[in-house]
This record gives sequence, structure tokens and C-alpha cells, in this order.
Amino acid sequence: MQQVPDSSTHTVSGLARYINVSFSTEADKARAAFVWVAKNIRYDTDNQYVLEFQREPSVVVQETLAKRRGVCRHYAELYTALARQTGVKSYVVPGYISLKAAVGHAWCVVQLDGRWYIMDPTWASGELVHNKLTQVSDEHYKVTPSRAIETYMPYDPLWQLLKSPRTPQQFQDGLTPPEPKLAFAFADSVALYEQQTLLQQLHAANRRIEQNGVKNGLTFNYLANSRQLEESCHITTYNAALHSFNSGVGKLNTFVEFYNRQFQPKKTDEQLKQLLPPIAADFSHARELLATVHLQGAENQTMVQEFSASLQEAGAKLQNCETFMEHYLRTGKLLRPTLFMNVSTIGGRNEMMR
Repeated sequence: MQQVPDSSTHTVSGLARYINVSFSTEADKARAAFVWVAKNIRYDTDNQYVLEFQREPSVVVQETLAKRRGVCRHYAELYTALARQTGVKSYVVPGYISLKAAVGHAWCVVQLDGRWYIMDPTWASGELVHNKLTQVSDEHYKVTPSRAIETYMPYDPLWQLLKSPRTPQQFQDGLTPPEPKLAFAFADSVALYEQQTLLQQLHAANRRIEQNGVKNGLTFNYLANSRQLEESCHITTYNAALHSFNSGVGKLNTFVEFYNRQFQPKKTDEQLKQLLPPIAADFSHARELLATVHLQGAENQTMVQEFSASLQEAGAKLQNCETFMEHYLRTGKLLRPTLFMNVSTIGGRNEMMR
């Protein structure tokens, strides 16, 4: 790729615009982004063993562009962000390398023309020899999954992108597993992954990692951290559900106060019809979020159960309000004031008092 104007190199969007204007095919764009990252980001030898996967990708990307240096995750996150803005599908994959002494690493998986490849912009920037990087290498561009597994072991076996994924023990021993009777449909699993929420992705990945075997300290620590992140996501989701619920309860209380004033000040029928749907939407959103929450510990589980009961109770109150509103709107305007009385012709009390 020709020299990119300095003004375009300070943001991902600026680099992406330059690449999109300069190249037309998906393959050329992927290659241009790869070469730029490998050539322009210096390897941070002082922090080569630091892998902070908890940090937000956007923060890592901006830091990488600002400092023009980093370790493997910085290279991988920047390349993936750049690839995506040029229309190339890419994901950052954490794992480890070496068949003898496992070393933590991060790289990218990229889909080009319907096929998956492993891309390692860190190693492409040069090999680390005596704490110094050698010249840029083309060896780590578009590596097939079957060849990459000889060197790269993802924590999550999904990202081996193989019909017969290797276990950590097979990787360490350099063994190729026999052909399975039922091949792993990794393409279907990736498609599902792309439709999942972050919480669902974490839960599925943690399950796959555990099932594939935890055979070294790196995998153990990564899984422990990933489980903590999953738990944090559950708490975040629980709080989001609680926020939505409280929003609905606030609106419901406002409606009840409006009812107690016998719908004064007056509103048109169209305005009245708009009062309850937002409450229903808040409660529905809270239920959807809460259904995905699976907190550990008896105390947390009790908290979720009590929240669910509160949702059910509030939903019943909302249903009474909806029934009353339907009755009210069907009733002639001269008779509507009578509906606010405690006694009515329907069951002895009006719908709101049940």
C-alpha cells in the first residue's frame, strides 16, 4: 500500500476511508489493512507478557493508534476494527502458542470470499529476536485453519475453524485427532455466535472451553476471568432489567394518580391510548432481560426470584389498568364519570379496584 497521508492515520475511520477509496476488492482491502498495521505499529517489548482482555476494544484501538505501539492484542484489535470498517469480517481470537511452553497470544480470524483464514499482524510485523523485531514477514497472512492449528491454539475451540477441533492435550502433544463420526459444524456455530448477545457468547464460549479440556495455567486463568466477566454481564443485565422495571413502575404510578384524579386534566381519547403501551414495553423489556440472567449463589438467585415476582405483580396491575382503559374508551362520554366509582355493574367493583 502506498504511503497513507498522515492526516488519515489518526483514526480507524480515516484509515478505512483511505483504503476504501484506494482499493476495490475485499481481498485487496484486507491486505492493505494488514500491511499498514504490521508496518506502522511497533512491538512493545517492555509489556510483551501483558494481556488485558477486560479492556474495551475501542479503548485498545485508540491507544494503539495514539502510541503506535502495543502487544498482540493491540495489533489484533486494530486490524479487526480497520477490517470491519472496510467491509471485511474479522474477529480477535485469544489463545496461546508453542507446543512446549504455552505463551499467551492474540490474533485474528478473517473471512474472505467465503473462506476463513488466520491473520497474525503481530508476528507479521517481524519475529522477536533478542527483544527486537526483525523485518516484516508475509508468512502470517491468510493462514489456513488446518495449518494454523500447528502453532495457534484458541482458548475457545470454535475459533480453530476445524471440523475436528483439537483438545489442548492433542495440541501440546502435536497430535491430529481422528476424523469424527459427526463433524463439528463450525460454520453454523459462527453464524449463531454472530446473532448472540455478549452474554450469550460468553456463556457458550465458557462451556466450549471447559468441555474441550483445561490443561494449562493459561487456559485456567482465561476461563476464570471469562467466567467473572460473564457474571459481571449477568449483573449488568440484571441492573438494566431493574432500570426498565423501575421506569415502568414510575409511569404506572403516574397513571394511577391520573386515575385518582378521574382523568383530570382532560386528555383526548388518542392521548389516553398512548398512556399504557410505554409501561407495557418497559415491563416486557425487563422480563426479556431477566430471563437471560443466571447469577451464582443462593442469595443472588433469591434476589432474581423476588424480582420476577414483583414483575408479575406489576404486570397484573397493568392488566387491570388496560382493562379499565378499554372499558372507559368504549363507554359514552356522559357515563364515563360513573366508571370511577367503587361500585359498577361488572363484578361489583371497577377494573382498577380489583
